[in-house]
Amino acid sequence: MIDIVLCASGSDEVRIVHDLATDRDRTARVVRRCADLAETLAVVAAGIGDVVLVDLSVRGLGRDAITTLLRDAAVVGLRHEDAPEQTSLSLRHIVAADAPIDQILAVVTAAVAGETEDAEAWVQDAADTSRPEGSRLVVVWGPTGAPGRSTIALNLAAEAAAAGRETVLVDADTCGPALSQMLGVLDEAPGLVAAARAHDRATLDEETLDSLLPLVQPRLRLLSGIGVPARWPELRRTALDGVWSVLARRDALVVVDVGPVLEEDEELSYDTAAPQRNAAAISALEAADAVIAVAAADPVSITRLLREQSRLEELGVDELHVVVNRLGAPVPGDRVRELITSRLPAASLSLLPDDPGACRTAAWDGALLAETAPRSALRKGLRELAHSPALIGAEPGAGAGADERAPARSGAR
Repeated sequence: MIDIVLCASGSDEVRIVHDLATDRDRTARVVRRCADLAETLAVVAAGIGDVVLVDLSVRGLGRDAITTLLRDAAVVGLRHEDAPEQTSLSLRHIVAADAPIDQILAVVTAAVAGETEDAEAWVQDAADTSRPEGSRLVVVWGPTGAPGRSTIALNLAAEAAAAGRETVLVDADTCGPALSQMLGVLDEAPGLVAAARAHDRATLDEETLDSLLPLVQPRLRLLSGIGVPARWPELRRTALDGVWSVLARRDALVVVDVGPVLEEDEELSYDTAAPQRNAAAISALEAADAVIAVAAADPVSITRLLREQSRLEELGVDELHVVVNRLGAPVPGDRVRELITSRLPAASLSLLPDDPGACRTAAWDGALLAETAPRSALRKGLRELAHSPALIGAEPGAGAGADERAPARSGAR
C-alpha cells in the first residue's frame, strides 16, 4: 500500500480522494490532506507518506521546497492544462491534474518503486553545468570589521570591464549590501532575490537573467543585492547555487561581493529546514574559481583573516589571493608581507595603499575611483590587481599583484 500525502485544492483534491477511496484494488491511499506547502513540508519531515502528490501551482513551491521533500519521499507534480511549461520545476514525475485515477496511480507507483529521486541528484540533474572558456567566478571576501571588501570588489570589476572584459558584479552581502548605492544606482531593485526566485521556479534562463543585469558602465553589469538586510531569508542555498551556475554559463568575469561571516550555526537553531543568513557567502565561496581575501593593514584584521584559514579550506577554496588594504605609516609593507606569507598559503599577496580622501569622494559622488581619482596610487594598485592572475585566471607569476609597486600611503574604504 502506497501512502500519499496530498496537497491540492478544489475539485481536483475532492476527485482524487474520492477515486482512491473507491478504487477496488486499493494500491494506494491518502494519509494526509494538506492545506498548504508549510503543512506538507512538516508532514513529510515527520516521516508520514511514501509520496507527495502536489499541485504545482501551490504558493511557495519551488526547487528549494521540492529538494526538502525529496529527502524523505518521492514527489509527483499535478499540473493544470493551462499552466505554462516552466511550472514543471524540472520534476521527473508530472501528471495532469485532471488525469484519470489509473494514470495518476501509474505515475505515483513509478516514482515510489525504483525511481525515487535523491535530492542532491535531482538538483544536479536539473542544472546545466556547461561553462564557456572565458567564464570565471571570483569572490571578494574578508573578515569582519569593514576592511574594504565592497570598494575593492566594485573597482576591480570596473577595471576589468574597462580593460575590455565582459564583467558581472554581484552584491551577495546579506549583512551590509552597498554596491547599488556606491554606483549611484537610484532605481534599486533586488536583482539577486529576483534571480534566486526565478531559479527556484525553474524560469532563470538567459533572457530572464539579462533583464536583471542593468548595464552600469561599458561592459559592466550589476546584479544588485537585497537592499534591505531583513530580506536575507529570501536567499535560499539551493537557489543561490543555481544562480552561480547560470552566471557561470556566461562568457564573462563574475565578481561577487559577500559578507564576512562563514558560520553555519543557523542550522542548530531550528528543528526543521530554515534559511541561513550566511548561505550566500558560503555558497559563493564553494562555487568560486578564485577568492580574493581582503584584510585591513592592522593586527586585528590580519589575525581575523589568519584564523579563518581552516574554514576557507573546509569550503574548498583552492585559489586564494590576499589583499592587504589601507597600508600606511608606520607599518612597513615587508613586515606585513612576511607575517602573512609565513602563515597563510596564498597564490598571491597584494598591498594597497591608504587613500581615505579618494574613497570618501567616490562614495559621496556614487562614482568609481577611476572617475574621481584616476591618478591615485590606490587606483593604480587596483588596476594592476585587475590585470593579475587573481582575476584573469592565469598562472601566478610576475606582475601577479600590486604588492611590489603600490606605495604604502593611501586605501579602499
